[in-house]
Amino acid sequence: MRHFRPPASSRDPRYCKAREALLVLAAVAAEDADYATTRNGRGFSRSDSTKGHSLAKLSITAALSSAATFAEVVSMAARYRRQASRISQSTLL
Repeated sequence: MRHFRPPASSRDPRYCKAREALLVLAAVAAEDADYATTRNGRGFSRSDSTKGHSLAKLSITAALSSAATFAEVVSMAARYRRQASRISQSTLL
């Protein structure tokens, strides 16, 4: 009988935190289609826009590939967590 062995990335203790952080960044990136060219209070700030979009495109495996990348993803997600929460609440209505 064959047993399912989850991928190594899902066994990483940082997996859940990276997944949640990437979901936050993806939600904010979806609201920032203009890359912060207009001040509309949605999406990333002008200084974070390019980096935020590139981090939002990462896979979980890529986010866990190095400690520096993981720290950057989690740090930026922490900055935009409240905005992502508002976005998800408005889509439920």
